[in-house]
Amino acid sequence: MTLPPTDTWDVRGLEGKPYKVGPKCSNPTCNRWAAHAHHIWRRQRPIGRRARGDEPFAWVELHGIVRGNLTGLCVPCHNDITGGIGGHKAAIRFLLADEQFWWCDVLEDEHRTEYSKVGPLDPQPPTPKTLTERAHGQGTESEHCPFCGQTRRRREPHASPPGERRRRQSWTVSVPDDTENGAEILQGFTDDIAELLGAGEWREHNKRYWVLVHVFAWVLQQREQFAHDVREAA
Repeated sequence: MTLPPTDTWDVRGLEGKPYKVGPKCSNPTCNRWAAHAHHIWRRQRPIGRRARGDEPFAWVELHGIVRGNLTGLCVPCHNDITGGIGGHKAAIRFLLADEQFWWCDVLEDEHRTEYSKVGPLDPQPPTPKTLTERAHGQGTESEHCPFCGQTRRRREPHASPPGERRRRQSWTVSVPDDTENGAEILQGFTDDIAELLGAGEWREHNKRYWVLVHVFAWVLQQREQFAHDVREAA
């Protein structure tokens, strides 16, 4: 169970414009890709309509402040937040003084829970204003994601590589497309790894294939370490 972001329960759920989280984990010390859309306040009582009980909302209101209630987290950071064996290792706290969400280390015992600030979430969950500004920022020299605020390089067309055109077929992967944009996460991985490999000249329809071939080959070469790391993260 997630620890509450504030010491007050005077928080109400709001209906609002949907938005996507990520693509990176919002823990400011983490550089992994987000895998989960995490509700910061687990459940809230809705405003303006009756309900049989509290329920999760993508937007909340606290003392007149309206903020998004979803943030992207990788699997290890999500486990640290929700607790388990050994208790909570981290928590997200909302400070009214600066109206920011902070990633905090947690120290728990039988009598108290102490929070130690690490840094502000990056990116911060949106306000209605920042979500609108991000959406209107599209169409400039760089592309701004209206959901996560990250700037992505606009893709330039590449010249066809020399040689005979090869026959092709499609290999489809189903991805989530709700609060988590699976296609954007996979494309982000692909772009970053292609740049790491110096493969900027690869055409877009070739890039995904060659990145996957190189990554899968490397994983198989390092299969024992890879399996160990995955088990540790899980």
